[in-house]
Amino acid sequence: MQKIQSLELPERLPTPGALKSWNQNEHDYEPEFWEFRYEIYRYLKNVADDKLDERYRDLHRNFCILVRPERHVIPVNSFLSSWYWYRKEHQTRYEYFLRNRPLPLSLPCPRGDFSAPIRPKGPNSCDIIFRYGDSMFMKPFFEDGEIRISPASVYKDGPVSDPRTDDELNIHRHLSGQHSRIITKEGKEIPIIGDIHETYSLPMNYYTLCMSCDFEPHILDEFGYDSCVIIKEPEQFAARLEVSTKSILPNWYFYHNPIEYFDPYEPHKNQYLDPVMCKDFRFAYQMEYRVIWHPEDHGSAKDYIVLSIGSLKDICDLYIR
Repeated sequence: MQKIQSLELPERLPTPGALKSWNQNEHDYEPEFWEFRYEIYRYLKNVADDKLDERYRDLHRNFCILVRPERHVIPVNSFLSSWYWYRKEHQTRYEYFLRNRPLPLSLPCPRGDFSAPIRPKGPNSCDIIFRYGDSMFMKPFFEDGEIRISPASVYKDGPVSDPRTDDELNIHRHLSGQHSRIITKEGKEIPIIGDIHETYSLPMNYYTLCMSCDFEPHILDEFGYDSCVIIKEPEQFAARLEVSTKSILPNWYFYHNPIEYFDPYEPHKNQYLDPVMCKDFRFAYQMEYRVIWHPEDHGSAKDYIVLSIGSLKDICDLYIR
């Protein structure tokens, strides 16, 4: 029997083929089932109250931005799915119910339609990407291809209130102590108090250029930006970037991909976490697309590098709000 009221759920489920591919059925999309599974694996049980409040605020923001009709058809286990955020919100709210604590803010609801100059074909389709910024920097970006790439470490020490602040060289996850075992080489089991905290680290600093997979007005508001460059041919843009940096960063790996977001308290089984291309799901609303220059040997990114790759007017548009 369901113990807390659910939000109003989408009427649309993923296709039967999509459900079958993940060995799922319609019960995987029912709040009563979410509560039952959470009672079996109560992954938030040992989270401190203030951290639980932070989590719910992050979920609230992600829910309002990422729950969209085009995402209803994606299976629940993907962060790209609307159902993923319904399930996370419900199970987190269920933890509040079990603690008999009030929520830190009101229930979330999908934002609905909004004005956008252009949208991609679908979530993470990456047929269009967006570079947000102040118009004083985005105009040279668009007109002359003047682009600044940054060492990943520069984002670590920003103000807590800055949505860009994050430790890009380390990612963290927590494993439920109740469902984990630590065995010594001698075969002795070590008692676990609380949860296990794991850190995945990257010893070498790298260069990055951060963009987004979709147009999102909330990012303009939150970051205090007034414009973005709309990159209509991402592969051509990446090719020009790669050519322009070969002489500056010889023998550095160059690649570009959308970021994968993960729940630090409920990782997937055998999930591979890459500190370069994986981020805590509190940043999921940013829908980041990242270009990376990674040292092949013992090099390390140090200072900013300003590139000049020529006019991008043939493959980009400039949007100023």
